[in-house]
Amino acid sequence: MPFKAGGQPDKLFQMRTAAYCRFSSDAQRETSIRDQLRNIEVYCQRVGWQAPALYQDQAVSGSRSDRPGYQAMLEAAELGAFDVLLVDDLSRLSRDHIESAQAVRRLKFSGIRIIGVSDGTDTSRDGYKLETGLRGLMSEWYLDDLAKKTHRGLMGQALEGYSAGGLPYGYRSEFDGNGHRRLIEEEQARWVHFVFERYAAGASPRQIADELNRRGVASPRGGTWAHSALYPDSKGVGMLGNPIYNGHQVWNRTAWIKDPATGRRRRTLRPMSEWVIIDSPELKIVDDELWRACEARARAVKRNTAAKRKAGKGSGGRAPKYLFSGLLKCGECGGAFVIQGRTDYGCATHKNRGPSVCGNRLKVRRATIEKVLLAGIKDSLLSDEAYRAFETEACALLKQAKPDPGVAKRKLAHAHKELDNLMAAIRAGIITPTTKAALMEAERQAADAQAELTAIERFEPTQILPRAREIYRDLVARLEAVEDITSAREAIRKIVGGEVRLIPENGALTAELAEPVFFCLVK
Repeated sequence: MPFKAGGQPDKLFQMRTAAYCRFSSDAQRETSIRDQLRNIEVYCQRVGWQAPALYQDQAVSGSRSDRPGYQAMLEAAELGAFDVLLVDDLSRLSRDHIESAQAVRRLKFSGIRIIGVSDGTDTSRDGYKLETGLRGLMSEWYLDDLAKKTHRGLMGQALEGYSAGGLPYGYRSEFDGNGHRRLIEEEQARWVHFVFERYAAGASPRQIADELNRRGVASPRGGTWAHSALYPDSKGVGMLGNPIYNGHQVWNRTAWIKDPATGRRRRTLRPMSEWVIIDSPELKIVDDELWRACEARARAVKRNTAAKRKAGKGSGGRAPKYLFSGLLKCGECGGAFVIQGRTDYGCATHKNRGPSVCGNRLKVRRATIEKVLLAGIKDSLLSDEAYRAFETEACALLKQAKPDPGVAKRKLAHAHKELDNLMAAIRAGIITPTTKAALMEAERQAADAQAELTAIERFEPTQILPRAREIYRDLVARLEAVEDITSAREAIRKIVGGEVRLIPENGALTAELAEPVFFCLVK
């Protein structure tokens, strides 16, 4: 409960509190959340506040802004769900000083007070901006310093020939007292050699992945193989591009860089001058001749792909540009249905992992998908049942949007109190040159507050609803206007419940929605 200046709790107002707790990695324990929450609850008990609502993120780095619990807390703050946010210390909020500052600004704008129970942060104090800014910078510096120290330690391990992260397929790891050394795993090495031989012979990564899956060979994670695990990319991630199979361990080839816009990390290629290359003939699985043959084929494939892109025959890595991109799922395996060629949708799992993983070889024209599914969606949305659901939801939202009369009532009470005080002063003979102006101002404030309160009390959502059916039909009709593909796709995603499953039945595909809106056949 909040305290007045004299130290007495205000019994007229119960402080609504929330706690945000986080720990960073799987190496930490779930008890870390309980420890943080216990500190916060003890603080609340000490000052007489109620137990806080908990928002939490487990095993998520504080450098990321897309943490589910963190985002839920910010949304709740904007909705006015609590008055005070308590954290064990400010670094729990964010390890990025820019994100931390933005979060503090957003919370303050929403009228939220932020308290760090262990580090003494309190945004109700003067000078809190300097304090929170410095703490945010210190948290980010801590992460940068930790990353440098970790990188320095791994560099020493790599130079000594030890594993400095990751275990490629075909190898096992043994600890020798100083570090982990890689050793060839003979059974897996046989399949590594098979992959390189098939690629040199002209098989594509997709064909090789299908062959491995048909033979029942487990992938590094125990599942099925995808072509991306084999493809020889420039970062050495795919098997066919990893020089360790030719007896050369390469470390520090790539770096993970955080995208400032999304907070997500992206793998980027470092300059070759920073690579650490250790000759390790004892780890060679692929001989020089076979390695060079695969390298030559990879270069030829890349030249051919680049030429196609230049001629306008390739995708060039563009973002999804079709109305149902990302919404279609295979009803047999659950994989994505993606554009194959220029005109058809097909199962990506069948294409990339082969028929042994998914037997759904059916394809459907993009024009057919858009015509049939859009028609079904519109027919369902224009039904009376769908409209009634829309009307009910609209009424509920309008009622929620009704202004809170509490603020206007407090303004009116304050204005009447001022008027009473002024009238009491006048009756007592206390009249100054400013008394008349003060009286007129108090009367104006009282009139404004009364007008505002009257407007709120007269607010009736039903007066807005007569045009709802017209508005609703207009919204449904806009599904045809697909110039803004991204917005249209997101609208459809909400309507269909997230995805559309295409189930193979009797040589045709049945479209089934996550939300029970409709079923239809597309051939």
